[in-house]
Formats: sequence, C-alpha cells, structure tokens
Amino acid sequence: MKNKICPECDAVNGVRATYCRKCNASIDHVAVTETVEPKGGNSALKSAPRTGPKTASPRKEEVLLPEKPVKPRVIYWPFVVSLVSMFLMFGIIVAFVLTYDKEPSGTTPSRASGGAAATTTAADTSAETTVPLIDISSVMIGDIADQTYSGEPITIAFSLSHDDEILEEGTDYYVTYTDNLAVGTAHAYFEGNGTVYTGSFEATFNIVSGDPVTDDPNNQGVVYFVLRLSSLMLGRTPTLEELVDQVDRLKTGDVTASALVNEIAFSDEAQALNLSDEDFVAAIYRGVLAREPDDAGLAGNTELLTNGMSRQDLLNSIIMTQGGEFESLCNSLGLQVS
Repeated sequence: MKNKICPECDAVNGVRATYCRKCNASIDHVAVTETVEPKGGNSALKSAPRTGPKTASPRKEEVLLPEKPVKPRVIYWPFVVSLVSMFLMFGIIVAFVLTYDKEPSGTTPSRASGGAAATTTAADTSAETTVPLIDISSVMIGDIADQTYSGEPITIAFSLSHDDEILEEGTDYYVTYTDNLAVGTAHAYFEGNGTVYTGSFEATFNIVSGDPVTDDPNNQGVVYFVLRLSSLMLGRTPTLEELVDQVDRLKTGDVTASALVNEIAFSDEAQALNLSDEDFVAAIYRGVLAREPDDAGLAGNTELLTNGMSRQDLLNSIIMTQGGEFESLCNSLGLQVS
C-alpha cells in the first residue's frame, strides 16, 4: 500500500496528501512509500525507519490584512441645540403675538398722549373721552359791517361762536380772503382746525367808497380798470379820493380812457420809478390791456424803445389802434376811448 510518512510525527498519510493530517506539517515533498499494514494495526508502520533527514516543516506565512479605516464619530449636539433654540424662539414669538395689546375683560384700550397705551374702565372717572368733531359751518357768525375802501387789503376780526363758546382765529379756525382790496364784494373762507372743528364755509362782505358811482356794482369793472392803472404804472393802489375822482370822471365822460392812461403813465410819480424799457412794456400789457404780455409782443415793443421810439408814441400806438385790444376793453366797460 502506497502512503506518505510524515517526517515530523511519522504519521501515515495518503498518497495525495500535501499536509500531515496529524501535525499539519508539509509532506508535499515526501516520497511515496510502499507499506504493508499487519493485522494488528499499523504499529509496524509507526516503527518503520524514517527515510531522509528530519527537517522542520515550514510554517504558513502570516498575512497581515490592511487595517480597516476608523469611521469618524459624528457629533450631533450642535444640531440638537440649534433645533431646540429654534423651537423656543418660535414659541416665544407665538406667545407674544397672541398676548400683545390684549386687555383684561371689562377694560377698553385707548392711546394716551405720546403714543403710550392706556386703558379706561367704567370705574375710572379720569378717563379720556372722545370729543366729536364739530362742522364749522354750523357755528354762529356775527354781523359783518360794510368796510370802507382804504387802498389796502381789508381783514376783519370776525365773531364766531358755538354753544356760547367764542372761537379764536388761528386756534380754532383759519380764514383766507379774496377780492378784499377793491370796492365791491369781498370773500372770506373759513376752515376748521381739524381737531375740534372740521369742514369749511364762505362769508362775504362789502367794501364801499361812500360814492354812489364807485359803489355801484355795475361800475365794478371801471373800478378795477383804475386800480390796475395805478398799481402797474405807479406801483401802488389809488387813495379813496383818487379812486372816486377817476371813476366819476370816466363814467361822466369828463376824461377819456386813453387820456387817463397818459395822465397816470407819464405823471411825475410814474417817471420817478424809472422803469426799464421791458418793465414799462410789461406794465402797459398788465395795466392797460389787462393781460400778461406774450413773448413776441414784449420783445418786439421793447426793441422799438431800444431803437429810439419814445414811450408815449409806443403807448399811443397800442391804445389808439382802431379795433385793437384797448378799444375792445373800453367798449366792454362802457368807456370812451379818445
């Protein structure tokens, strides 16, 4: 029977064995031996002489596996802290919104002066009360007497009252005027201060000269004609005596409109103003023609004066033009042109 005898422990192994089944020594190089196993077992084989020198069986070389990388520890506590803080902040905001500006039952929220919150209860006798606004058109106004023309804008100390309480101008109400310079009907506009009194209304009063011709409403256009001439040519409004005299002479025909224009425009007082050529032309448009000068007319007439035309010739060329603006204006007022 063919076997391999282990040189280390003399154990009998099969022909195909490469390692001893007893000591695990390598027997790949061991020669195959023909052995006869007696009936009593394989004791003879165990005592058979060894063949070849006894050599130490080589050990398996220990193979070092690569170290498994260490997985870093994940630190979760910052995330947890942030999450908790976020929930706390959200809870505080919700609580603030739900409880903001809420008052206990039975109280009424209000705003005190300066914007601070205040509350009033039924038992609080010092609580503020809301005063309803009063329409100023419902107040009482005292009689307004006729005012005498003075050549200056006329203002009046009105008497306004409400429930026996006198209103003060500049505190309870404000007033503005129109047409309060000339003889005729003037207008006063009243407006509430917006805190106690609200709304507005209008009142009228008369400005008189004491002369029936000048005070006649039908002659108001003539009054404005005289006022414009003095204001633009003399730089002032006429006195009461001048106004009455000039209006009466125009209406009776004692003086023509063109003659009065020359009388005022070339008076010693007007000459003393020493108007420039352009200002003189503008005064003619505003005072004589009752309108603002157009650019072409202002430039063209100013150039005529610059080139040597006298101011009187320029004025007469404007007011004496047949069918011109000045003639149309005089016809509308019932005045004789020349």
